[in-house]
Amino acid sequence: MKKNRETIKSSKLTLACVALLISMIVLYLYFLNLSVVQVVMRTEHKQTQNILNTEIAKLESRYIKSQHQVAARIAELDGYKTDTDKIFVSREQPSVVLGSN
Repeated sequence: MKKNRETIKSSKLTLACVALLISMIVLYLYFLNLSVVQVVMRTEHKQTQNILNTEIAKLESRYIKSQHQVAARIAELDGYKTDTDKIFVSREQPSVVLGSN
């Protein structure tokens, strides 16, 4: 009779260990799957972010181009010429630094 009680006690302990093992395996698989899903979602988010950054850069370039066109039109309305002659500074006489002596 004593042996029977020990068997029942050890069988309950064995069942508890098996249940714990199975629950740990299930939790491991769940967290593994969760981490894979997070990596996929992060990759998709980075791709979306890159696409949006590209669109923002295109819009900024269009804005700068439009801004220059508007500034040129305003300058023309104020009476400024857009085609002005360039003035360059030149020195006719050589200086001491150039060493032409």
